[in-house]
Amino acid sequence: MKSVVDAEYQHEFCCEGNESWYFSFHNTDKRLIFSHFCTMRTYPSKLLLFGEHVLLLGASALAVPLRRFSAFWQPEGNPLPADIMAKLRLFANSTYLRDITDLDAGQFASELENGLSLQSDIPVGYGLGSSGALCAAVYDRYCSIKTDDLSALKSVFSAMESFFHGSSSGIDPLTSYLDKPLLIRNKSDVFMANQTAWNDKPYMFLLDTGLPRQTGPLVNWFLEHSRTGGLLEPVLGDYMQAHEQTVQAWLSAEYRPFFNSLNEVSRLQLEYFTPMVPANMQEVWEYGLDTGKYTLKICGAGGGGFMLGFCTNPEDIASLTDRYSLITNL
Repeated sequence: MKSVVDAEYQHEFCCEGNESWYFSFHNTDKRLIFSHFCTMRTYPSKLLLFGEHVLLLGASALAVPLRRFSAFWQPEGNPLPADIMAKLRLFANSTYLRDITDLDAGQFASELENGLSLQSDIPVGYGLGSSGALCAAVYDRYCSIKTDDLSALKSVFSAMESFFHGSSSGIDPLTSYLDKPLLIRNKSDVFMANQTAWNDKPYMFLLDTGLPRQTGPLVNWFLEHSRTGGLLEPVLGDYMQAHEQTVQAWLSAEYRPFFNSLNEVSRLQLEYFTPMVPANMQEVWEYGLDTGKYTLKICGAGGGGFMLGFCTNPEDIASLTDRYSLITNL
């Protein structure tokens, strides 16, 4: 139990197992002013498996929860760094939250000041949805009347996460909140992905390029060169076809068709998506394709951060650990 006293109220926090309680009492007569109960849960990071950039053209995209990293509320957690705390205060008091129907942004602001923190190990700036997990956690904890309509949820999360990105599709927080794979079509249509169980699931890994990235310029480059006369126009039809086949083979758990189409996507990215494949990646990218040991693809915007890899045997990527930091067992 943690107690915080201010001029007018006494606030009590209690956390046991995966449940927490919050009480506010009036200092004079100890009247209970407010109580809050919350079942603690984790909010996973998200991974855009397929659909980077081409979802902007209406292609299919598949976002999945990545439970390797997650966030959770901690009433008596470690104090947050001053810059992060300042950002959270701004978020809690912003119209982005206060305009959300049935969401108690004031209570969020109050609990922040009284020691509540969101503990997270989700890497920031790598496209794994760190701000999305925060939005999912805030909505889950402070929204008194929730909806299960995917379109409505997506709109709510889009409004919330726009505080961090200026504009947001809402897909990252929606994936974290639902903790289920989502299929996106026609830019904005969202469905629960119908995933066939794998008998022998491909081994996935993330490779850290060690390079920073800027999403905006890469998105602009892709859109510009996808137009008539652009660099990508001659191969865009083949690329979109290979991409759709990759998504469908993954959802259908078809092992060989998946790798066949994935390899085509990877080769086209290496040859034509020049800004998205860093120079320090080109040799190992091509080696994986030529030897069949592994296949790399852009993860998110590309250009830096993580690259996503697939292989059939984990031993085949052992040589990569000499040059890069890998996150395995996804």
